Amino acid sequence: MRLPIETIGQKIRTIRKEKGYTLEILAVKTGLSKGLLSQVERGISQPSLDSLWKITRALEASFVHFFEDIDQKHVHLIRKEERRKLLFPHSSGIYSLLATGGKAKLGMMEVRLMPGDQARDQFVQAEGEECLFVTKGTVKVYVSDEVFELEPGDSLYFDSFQPHLVANEGEEEAVILWALTPPQF
Repeated sequence: MRLPIETIGQKIRTIRKEKGYTLEILAVKTGLSKGLLSQVERGISQPSLDSLWKITRALEASFVHFFEDIDQKHVHLIRKEERRKLLFPHSSGIYSLLATGGKAKLGMMEVRLMPGDQARDQFVQAEGEECLFVTKGTVKVYVSDEVFELEPGDSLYFDSFQPHLVANEGEEEAVILWALTPPQF
């Protein structure tokens, strides 16, 4: 993969201007030539690691900032056999991540609950949304003071700040697709 020097150069120019620095000032602060800095900002010249470090220090910017959002995949494939498994204290069942990666705004997992298993409020947060979709079996979902019985094909949406618990009180395995925003795992 080629370094996206145009993007890095634009970020350098933006920060330099926000600080009110001219190319001359940045050249003095970095010890690099004004011509080289100009070429880097325009994406004509690729800075060495040492030069980029000097620029970062002079601009009082995070080195990582120049690489954020570069070549972020917007498509993430997770094969069934490659799913990450999660464990949560005070909960039973099998939790498999279905959506992850990049700067995801949505978390999604498959939850398998055997009879007697419970998923306790592991995702309670100040703000956010959750949606459960039952694909197999039946579950009872306790949200605040309400109880909902869900069967295959049923879904339930609620705000994450509400205490909640999902229980398989049936006699067969229950499988749930569980989505939440923002992702907590």
